Amino acid sequence: MCDPLTIGGIVLTGASAAASNAAQSQVSRARDDAMAAERIRQGELDREAAAHNVVAQDQYQDFSGKQGDRAKTLADFFTAQEAAPIDKSGPAALPASGSNITVQAEDKARGEAKAFTDKTGTALGKLRSFGDLMGELGRGTAREAGYIGQIGGFKKGSSAVLPYELEAANSKGGGMKMLGDILGGLGKIGIGAGLSGSSLFGGAASNPVSSFGAGATRAAGGAFDRLSVPGYSAQTNPFSVFGR
Repeated sequence: MCDPLTIGGIVLTGASAAASNAAQSQVSRARDDAMAAERIRQGELDREAAAHNVVAQDQYQDFSGKQGDRAKTLADFFTAQEAAPIDKSGPAALPASGSNITVQAEDKARGEAKAFTDKTGTALGKLRSFGDLMGELGRGTAREAGYIGQIGGFKKGSSAVLPYELEAANSKGGGMKMLGDILGGLGKIGIGAGLSGSSLFGGAASNPVSSFGAGATRAAGGAFDRLSVPGYSAQTNPFSVFGR
């Protein structure tokens, strides 16, 4: 039958192992949560950056149609300049002519001038439409690139924080770990005391021979001394270690 100290030591050692496993489980869960949170943050930032990239790319969809619209807008702007108010600070206008030939010639000249300005404005709008549209799209692309760069900075900052989060996770379960260490130490003490023969009350451990008392030990030793065994002597008596 095992000594109570040994049994208690074994029980404490088992409890220590259970507490240590519980502490390690808490650490593992905390580290997994930190890694999962980082993956979620990185995924959200990646999706946001991808959305800005799509916006930058979609600007160039149907470029020919956009260029045609821009050319018309510029042509309307250039041809509308002829309708600007006349500066009245200059010399007074000539009086209207009463000759039909002069009036017809003037109207014809005005029509030709209007056709020329319309043609020139339309050509100028087509000429400048490409550069004007590309400049606007380039500014939009640069703006989206700036947003993507900011998101890249956020991703880098989030990654830099992760090691500190993992370090904090390693401190989880500190109470259970300390309890496991204490129980483990007590278990070792109990097992060591039980194996060394110590008693719960400070005496010698239970010995099946000593339970008979010193007299029984001496009697047994004397009986072995009287045995007629060749080569037997008192020095080889197994009970001699208890004294005679």
